[in-house]
Amino acid sequence: MKIVFIDQDYRANVRDGEGIVAPLLQYGDVIGYDDRPCSQETLAERGRGAQIIFFKINQPGNEVIDGWTGLKFMQFIGIGYSNYLDVPHCNARGITVRGIGEYGSNSVAEFTIGLILNLIRGISLADRRMKDKIWTLDGLLGRELASSTVGVIGTGAVGALVARKASLLGARVIACDLDKNRELEQKYGVRYAAVETVLREADVVSVHLKYTPETEGLISRELLGLMKRGSCFINTSRAQIVDYAALETMLRDGRIAGAAIDVHSGEPPADWGLAHLENTIATPHMGYYTEAANTNMLRLAVESVLEYLGTRG
Repeated sequence: MKIVFIDQDYRANVRDGEGIVAPLLQYGDVIGYDDRPCSQETLAERGRGAQIIFFKINQPGNEVIDGWTGLKFMQFIGIGYSNYLDVPHCNARGITVRGIGEYGSNSVAEFTIGLILNLIRGISLADRRMKDKIWTLDGLLGRELASSTVGVIGTGAVGALVARKASLLGARVIACDLDKNRELEQKYGVRYAAVETVLREADVVSVHLKYTPETEGLISRELLGLMKRGSCFINTSRAQIVDYAALETMLRDGRIAGAAIDVHSGEPPADWGLAHLENTIATPHMGYYTEAANTNMLRLAVESVLEYLGTRG
């Protein structure tokens, strides 16, 4: 059996990656590649002859998948695998596709808090000016988190942690979710409200929704237009949830003061317009990217494949 990590070097940036993967060796050869974006042609070649494929950041197209004639199982090293390939097409070809469960919510939550502080204090902008030998405080008058209202849209695993951490730092937190988290309400003083209210009242809005057909395009031009002038917007969930064209327009017009975007329409993005704005912090989908989260992801993905192999006898 041939088992391939088409875009994951399981020995890099992971604690004891070889040890985690070792149980797979009883089933056959295991091959790993680096985790940089690559072409469809490269993906096709890497996966040729494999019965099991792990994938992480690249998006194998249907033509590539059709060329993997012996493939039986695809394991996404993450949660939202339906964003990365055509699952019904895979299933029609008899290929099982799985993702993993929670692996790094705290990593993303800490990263989000860092983005909030960066935005409201202008840290990245100040840094860019200093690198250009520009010494000025113009446009750098900041806000304190302790006197700000943070709006959290989606209080699942990540959103709940963001709400807790923001509250502990002194922020007033207002949230939106179909399922209210009673601990957030009772212990951390989080107030739940309609999404329109969150957008109207918050100084900083942070999105933490799962990407589903129901959430696709949910944060629309109309909803973004409810945000008060001078507020900031953060997305570390999925690009497809937000109307980025509308967000870019409002950032250019100064309607929204700043944004921090870790997830993009295409990765790497075909359109770099948002990333090039001075009032935007853009990062390459790295919110989860810590040693702890990487290790958890690999362990859970390998356990999922071992479970599949075990059921086959």
